[in-house]
Amino acid sequence: RVKIMIEKILKKIDEYECICLYRHVNPDYDAFGSQFGMYDLIQNTFENKEVYFAGDFSSDLVAKYQFNGEINEPNFEKPTLGIVLDTANQERIDGDISLCKEIIKIDHHIVVDSYGNLNLEDSTASSCSQIVALFLKNKRVKLSSFGAAALYMGIIGDTNRFMYSATDERTFEAAIYLYNYDFDMQALYERMYMKHVKDLKVNAFILNHYIEDEGVAYYVLKDEDLKHLNISRERGSDFVNLLSSVDEYKVWLAITENTKDHNWRVSMRSRHIPVNEIANKYRGGGHAFASGATLLSLDELSLLLNDIKERINE
Repeated sequence: RVKIMIEKILKKIDEYECICLYRHVNPDYDAFGSQFGMYDLIQNTFENKEVYFAGDFSSDLVAKYQFNGEINEPNFEKPTLGIVLDTANQERIDGDISLCKEIIKIDHHIVVDSYGNLNLEDSTASSCSQIVALFLKNKRVKLSSFGAAALYMGIIGDTNRFMYSATDERTFEAAIYLYNYDFDMQALYERMYMKHVKDLKVNAFILNHYIEDEGVAYYVLKDEDLKHLNISRERGSDFVNLLSSVDEYKVWLAITENTKDHNWRVSMRSRHIPVNEIANKYRGGGHAFASGATLLSLDELSLLLNDIKERINE
């Protein structure tokens, strides 16, 4: 079925001169990796395609991909095919897909909204980047070393270096395809994981201020804390796994103030405790053990924590 859907997607790309690539808001490695990887795949597999990007590219992660092209949005004067990557539902798409004539959805989250004219959805895949990388099974498909590295970063980001349970033989098959493109593996890992001195200061702040509550550990970064630490709201969420690998903590959270939208962003991670249904209740969603949510105010935090503790005790 996946093979047939890939054929349909390649045929649909063939039909359009203008293509726009989308992904979700608050992008992570897999969102950018699959977006950049699909860009590279189209540029190297097809001729005479205008490929554009939608979404905010101000994230610190962008520089880690070393993209040398131009990030332009289409003017939609020509019929445009939209390809949305790594985004479960329409509300989380960073950009307006209504301007596109047709939509292709490629995603690995639990299926809640098949909004595409074509939908390649595989909730058993480790990452969206894995799905895109396995387009390489089709002999027509080509990448450059840039696209291979971008997709590899997406896989590594969403599997945490092949640690998470969604990693399977397809993940390693995709990694082998990408590895053969001969990018600098050590440099890639250094871009992803090398820290700066200010990161140590953030670690120290979190470890001195985090809170534990009956199997849950969490930290709260108010806007004043983010400014004091000189990090963005998005970067504030990136330290959530600092609280992982502690036996007593079954669920761990990063809660950061989002002054732009007057709410609080929650990154939820867990070990063997499904949290995605709880995230759905609080305006979010994601994977069973890695999800995101939104609190309208900190007054909702106690409700969220109670729901999590109930799930732990079930």
